[in-house]
Amino acid sequence: MMLFHFLQEKYGLDITWSTYASEGGNSGCFTSHETMKRLNSKMYAEAKRLGVKWILGGECGHMWRVINQYMDTMNGPADFLEEPVNPITGTKFENAKSTKMVHITEFTADLIKHGKLDLDPRRNDHLKVTFHDSCNPARGMGLLDEPRYVIENVCNHFYEMPANTIREQTFCCGSGAGLNAGEDMELRLTGGLPRANAVDYVHKKHGVNMLSCVCAIDRAALPALMEYWVPEVDVCGVHELVANALNLEGQNDRTTDLRGEDIPGLESDSEEETDEG
Repeated sequence: MMLFHFLQEKYGLDITWSTYASEGGNSGCFTSHETMKRLNSKMYAEAKRLGVKWILGGECGHMWRVINQYMDTMNGPADFLEEPVNPITGTKFENAKSTKMVHITEFTADLIKHGKLDLDPRRNDHLKVTFHDSCNPARGMGLLDEPRYVIENVCNHFYEMPANTIREQTFCCGSGAGLNAGEDMELRLTGGLPRANAVDYVHKKHGVNMLSCVCAIDRAALPALMEYWVPEVDVCGVHELVANALNLEGQNDRTTDLRGEDIPGLESDSEEETDEG
């Protein structure tokens, strides 16, 4: 929401956020073809009702697997929408020619590449970040470089896990086939152990304390995994890091991050005077 506010204020970007189709998550891909089709179709039905040009999708793993692997034969093609073009940069998203839907990290990476965002990466200096390739966006749709490009431009401390544990060779988050099976926590913790080991490696080698990803299910599953295996590491989405770094017009000194935690080195003078007093 901070990103959209910035774009609307600075560039006049016209954004519609539907309350009916604001959730793109599609657990139907784990349950039944019919459920998967219905959940996917609601986004396109709402896009048609609202008369939008194209769809910008959020950080959701299995939504994107369905969009990229099944959309054309299941609900599409979405011929009533325009081929997505970033109205701020003019970039044409060729990969979305059929689905008419762009991943938020593709969109944000494009904005950063063209210098359209006002960013202060120092606000993430208290974080040493690594990135988890979620199965569906990574192996399912090949979204590998855009999230990393975004993180590298909003964080000064980014460290990759070992090469044989990321990208196309990524490890499972342990969420229970995407269903976040809390009733079988032992299985989840065991299934996610390979990923936890890779995180532990960069934690010990580089002091990594934040694991970032672009999947809501992973963000729900990984905190329990980290708490058990690598308790010094927390979990976040990529755009939390973007929002931390984003400068908004008329903002205050922003001495805390989005979690309300102090950012070392950015304390205000008044706070420092109070501390000294």
